[in-house]
Amino acid sequence: MKVVILGGGIAGLCMGIYLHQHDVDVSVNERQRFTAVGGHAFLMHHDGITVLNELAANSNHPLPGKPVYSFILRDPNGYVITETPLEDWQCFKRTDLLACLNQFLPESRLNNNRVFSHFIYEQNQIVAAQFLNGEREYGDVFIGADGANSVVRHQIFGEVKFESGKVKEVVGIVEHAELAMALQGRFTKFQQKNKGLSFGLIPTTGIEMVWFMQYDPLLDDISEGISERTSGEYHERLSELCHNLLRDFPAEVQTVLKHNDFQTSYIWNTRDFDLLPHFHYQNVVLIGDAAHVALPFTSAGTTNAMLDAKTLSHCILNYSDLSAAFTAYYQSRAESIRAHVTLGRELRDSFLNPSSLGTIPLISNVLK
Repeated sequence: MKVVILGGGIAGLCMGIYLHQHDVDVSVNERQRFTAVGGHAFLMHHDGITVLNELAANSNHPLPGKPVYSFILRDPNGYVITETPLEDWQCFKRTDLLACLNQFLPESRLNNNRVFSHFIYEQNQIVAAQFLNGEREYGDVFIGADGANSVVRHQIFGEVKFESGKVKEVVGIVEHAELAMALQGRFTKFQQKNKGLSFGLIPTTGIEMVWFMQYDPLLDDISEGISERTSGEYHERLSELCHNLLRDFPAEVQTVLKHNDFQTSYIWNTRDFDLLPHFHYQNVVLIGDAAHVALPFTSAGTTNAMLDAKTLSHCILNYSDLSAAFTAYYQSRAESIRAHVTLGRELRDSFLNPSSLGTIPLISNVLK
């Protein structure tokens, strides 16, 4: 059996590693390896860390990740509203994790510069994936791991109905040794109590921090047209947006904004869609954001992608019939995904209409 994985992000690489470790012929195909598209960094809970440790069990490569021991929620004046210990959470830079996962697969299994175009059929059965560069990969099983805007999903299910997340998020990364050291091991979040506006900060090294600003675009926003103008104009407006919305936030926030290079920051328009009725068609199956997208408030996207890979690989290896394997995979993952979508929307609504500062947007505290 040969498995062709379309997408070499975190979900696709994890899937490829699991199958390769069990001597399955696998081909991972990616448009451009080691890109930072999709986020500077993210939090990962115990379930995702367990998967990563399994993938690295027979490797001497050091694992990335920075432990996060507590979540601190503050108001815009800096006063602590609540502090919650976190058990087995880590912060990962996306590029570091991708580089690490790439080391667990031999080069012969990785194919670069391959943008998926369409499937090739023979006698109504999918037999190959065609790429825009003219190359073609034949296989027995095809796994769509090509992200939220999945072309594979579109060809299987048609258009899905994306729901606006109603919240936007600016993401950045900044170096400031003094502040990073002072915040080591802590996820600090400042949140307005009477409107949808917050600022989060997580150290990734001794000198570097990832930050984000979640905001209701009704408060202020960048017009859609400005993104089509020059890059300099867009990032200047992005800086103005952050400074304006966060002008009353404490000194730590102002320090981050002062030292941030807005040329490397971007706005993420959050969105999701309802649970699909199934994740497969014939010999094609979806994992990660290609299969499901939830809002970011649950901090679960990467962990869910890695659990998809673990679950699907187990089903493929333990079921002789592909249809049964794909059905078992869906049954194992569907309710958890549905719960995350629902939870993300509930936390979004709470963020937009806050009645208190007690909501903690971390999956470990509200959903297992």
